[in-house]
Order: sequence, then C-alpha cells, then structure tokens
Amino acid sequence: MPESPAERRCRRLLLAYPAAYRASRGDEIVATMLDSSPYGGGPSLADQIDVVAAGLRQRLGTARIPGLHAGLVAAAPVALALAAGISGFALVRIEPLARGEYVRGAELLGVFRTLAPVAYAFWLLAFVGFVALRPPLARALIAVAVTVTVVAPVVAPLTTVERPPMWVVMALAAFGLLALAGTSPAHGAVPPTIDERLAVASGGLAVAVGGWLVTPAGVGYYQPTVARVGMVVTASVAAVAVVALMRRGRSEWLWAVALLGLPAGWLGPFLASGTLTAAPRFGRLAQVLLATSVAAVALAWLARRRPRDLVAVGACALGTAGGLLTFALLARSGHLGFAAGPVPPYVWAGIAALALAGLLAGGATARATLWAPVAFGACFGVAIYDYHWSLHGWENPGATLSLAMALAVPPLAACAYAAAATRVGRSAPVLVVSIGWIGYVALPYVASWGPGILVLLACGLALYLSRRARAC
Repeated sequence: MPESPAERRCRRLLLAYPAAYRASRGDEIVATMLDSSPYGGGPSLADQIDVVAAGLRQRLGTARIPGLHAGLVAAAPVALALAAGISGFALVRIEPLARGEYVRGAELLGVFRTLAPVAYAFWLLAFVGFVALRPPLARALIAVAVTVTVVAPVVAPLTTVERPPMWVVMALAAFGLLALAGTSPAHGAVPPTIDERLAVASGGLAVAVGGWLVTPAGVGYYQPTVARVGMVVTASVAAVAVVALMRRGRSEWLWAVALLGLPAGWLGPFLASGTLTAAPRFGRLAQVLLATSVAAVALAWLARRRPRDLVAVGACALGTAGGLLTFALLARSGHLGFAAGPVPPYVWAGIAALALAGLLAGGATARATLWAPVAFGACFGVAIYDYHWSLHGWENPGATLSLAMALAVPPLAACAYAAAATRVGRSAPVLVVSIGWIGYVALPYVASWGPGILVLLACGLALYLSRRARAC
C-alpha cells in the first residue's frame, strides 16, 4: 500500500534520529504521529519540532543522561519567569529615554533607546501565554520570543536603531531555550496547574519589581544595571539551590541549579576597571567565561560524563596558546588593523601558562593545530567587540590583547577538570598550573564579581550534593 503524503512527511522527520534508532522504532513513531494528528493531516508544527528535537537528543546522547529531563522541567517555569521579569523591568525602567537624552543613531518609536523592546514585548506575550493559554500555544509564543531575541542584534545594523545589549540577549535566549525544552511533553512536562501558572506570574512580577528596586532611574544598560539585575536573577538561582538542599539533593533540582546558573552568570559581573590598576585585568568577558566554565563543569559532573582525556584538553590549551601567540605577534607589529604597539607582559605570561599546561598534559599532538586557528579567530572577534563592532581604526593592541587573554579561562578550566578526574602522574602539575593561573587573574578582582559569586556557589552546591547523593 503506497504511503500517504502525511506518512511521507513523518518519515522525513525521522531523519533527525540515528539510523539504528529509526530501524527499531521508526514505524512506531510514525504510527504515533499519525494517530495523534488532527484529521489525518500529519503532525502539527509544534509536534514536528518536538519530534526533531527528540531525534537530536538521541543523536547527542542527552536522552540517556539521568535526571536531565526532570531538571529541564523543574527549571522551565523559573527560566520563563526570569526572562519575563528581565524584559518587563528593562522595557519600563531602562529603555525609555529621558527628556533631551541623546542616543547614537535613532531611537525606536521616539521613545526607546534600542531595538530590544521588540523582543521584550514578545517575552511578555509568551509570559501571558504561559499563564492563560493552552501549553502548545504557550510554547509557540516562547519559540517566537527566542527567535526574535536572537534575530534582533542581526537586524539592528540594517536599521537606524541601536542593537540590543548582547549580554541581555544571550541570557534571554538561554532562559527561553530552557523554558521551551522544559515545557516539552517529550521531557515529561504536563500542563501546568492553576497554582503553577500563578507561581510563574508572581515570580516574573517579583523579578521585575526587584530589578526596579535595586536600580536607580536614569541609567543605561551596562553599569550598574546588568549587575544589579544579575543580583535578582542569581538570588533566584540561589533560591532553587536552597530547594535542592531541602530536598536532599534530588537530581532534578541539582540539574535546575546548574542549568539556570549558566545564563545567570552572564548577568552578574560588575565593572572591574579601576578595582586594580595593575595587570592582569579581569573584566566582564573574563568573568562571564569563568562563570560559564564553572556551570559547564557542574553540568558535565551531573551528566556523569567523564571529561575528555587529558591529552585532548592539553591539545586544546596548547593550540589556544599558539593562536594567541600568533595574534599577539601580528598585532604588535601593526598588522590585523592595529597600530604597532607594545604587548603587556601579562599577555606573554598567560600564553606561557597555557602552553605549559598543554605540554604537561601531553597535548603536543596534531590536534593542537586544529585549535590554533579557532583561537586566532576568537581573538579577532574580541578585537571587533572591543572596538564597538568596527573593522578598522584600531589603536594600540595592548588593551585588546589583555581582554583577549580571557580566552585562556575555558581551556585551562577544561584542563583542571580533566586533571582532577584523571589519575595519572602528570595530572597534578596540570591542575596546579591551570588553577594557579585562573586564581592569579581572578581572585584579585573577587569584589567585582558581584552576584556571580552566588552562581559559582550554587553550582558548587550542586556538585557537592550530587556527590553525596551518589555516595548514599
């Protein structure tokens, strides 16, 4: 019997799954999709997205990670409340222009300073949808809000309006993806009860009001707004950590802490310039990368994933050192768009620390050459970011290279994680070099970390409780 058009569409969706999984379960999945489709017309768009997402989870192996699905479900309402609260606060408190205030370019609708209110409006709509609408419609609104948030910075240069602030865009998109994944029936989510809807509504309102109370009027996005909103967000993550502690380290709440801690760490840091006048400078980029690395380690631990072997992470560190060194030498000589100028000794010392950690880990392999161009490209991206997204007119390279040294944090954190989990003779020196350099550049600025410290403590709590639960 020939396949119907609806069945052929279902078969095409199965391409998201691994071949072996399609062979064993494909007919069952197709039959389920056809039975649940209205009037035999094939699955709805929301169902198609869920099927493709489930296939990708099978390919990536996340479907077999214990506790992850329940953690996403636990984190989803908190993530949506945070995204909506941030959006409402920024829309009312930060975006409106004061009388006579000047903004570069043109304002949006004569009222707002950036293009961000377009995304904020969709987040508030998704927030109302979760509280008042059926789950499929609410999830569709969340997906639209995520899409608009990601697209807004790309579209902004084509308009006369300033782009949204990237740290806020990143955090909203990550919270939105958590909310989207955690409300999927494929992860075990069920329609929210009245109490759960009211809890999300009051949570979003509390975040918005909390941001309003801690932020003075008439300020821009970055200082002190992002850091003070980060205080409210990280307090929410800390509250989830308290729930995890009260529930004796149940895995879903530990997952919720680590998942929410990742984007929360992007909103916390205070401006570090002026805290110390001497190098190393540990600015916002380095703080965000450190918080991200800690959250990533917590997620890897909860997933019970062994780190890549020490040689592999050593190759990453050594390749990163090579890319940074090449960029520094070219920048010092006046290439890549820079004016010729000196390179701070701190940069050479950081490159040496990366190279030493990589060599001690046995990373002098062909894989190191694959990481060098990646690091070089990342340095170039940092330079573009440092000069307000321009490709010319770059000045003395010293300040940019000091900023680019933040790129050493993730590979050194990976080396530290792999060394701590690897019982070989060379792991101890790798651990000392990696943690030593990160501590050297980060600890003098601990006062400027702001609420990001709460994220680090919450992720550490998740690791501790997870370890204790496994020992029981």
